[in-house]
Amino acid sequence: MYNSNYECKPLQWDTNYFGVNAARVNLRSIIQESEQEEIINFCKAYDFVTISNHANEKENDRWIGVKTNAFLADVNIQFIKVLEDKPISLDNNTYVANNLSRNEQIVKIARNSFQHSRFFNDPKLPEDKAKNIYLHWTESAFDQEDKYFAICEREGNVAGYILFSFNDESSVIELIAVDERYQGQGVGKSLIQSMESFVKNQGIYKIKVGTQVKNISAAQFYIAMGFKYVDCGSVYHLWRR
Repeated sequence: MYNSNYECKPLQWDTNYFGVNAARVNLRSIIQESEQEEIINFCKAYDFVTISNHANEKENDRWIGVKTNAFLADVNIQFIKVLEDKPISLDNNTYVANNLSRNEQIVKIARNSFQHSRFFNDPKLPEDKAKNIYLHWTESAFDQEDKYFAICEREGNVAGYILFSFNDESSVIELIAVDERYQGQGVGKSLIQSMESFVKNQGIYKIKVGTQVKNISAAQFYIAMGFKYVDCGSVYHLWRR
């Protein structure tokens, strides 16, 4: 169910992972009263609905608070980097692969990373599921043709990775993590540069990424790497009463 103002869709991945009937509503602009009722009726068929208010429209924040029992789970900020046609200095120990077989070093990094998430802010979600969602996200990307890993190695070990994919005319960073033993050693920079070189070779010149507003270190890293802040959106969790 969708139109120019909103999109409503079931979430099979979330349903399978959390064990609850899940869906998502994306609000693209200000939602009129008749559309509000359509969205609310859609949500009644699901146990757990994520409502994303893109651009943080205050009118949408208001009716969500008045007409539903949804609560604010996150404020998400979006960054974009437009790539230039100039050479990039690449690290020989960093590379990109898709259809990657399971890598236990990557799994270990995923297990020990990711301190910020809207899922951590929701007491109704099973704690173990919320804690391990990015681990499962990473594991689900192995052996997938449309999932790409930028991998940086140090001393024969995987020091960090980026999981990314392509969406229309952009590439999207889904996850980025660096082993704590190698933080502050330029691993993140090498990963970004390797990804940039790869996506440019695919004819893509735009990289998108989002993070939680509380994740200050991530936001500072993206800005340092030449990304520009472009958007901010509120994310609500709605549970069936």
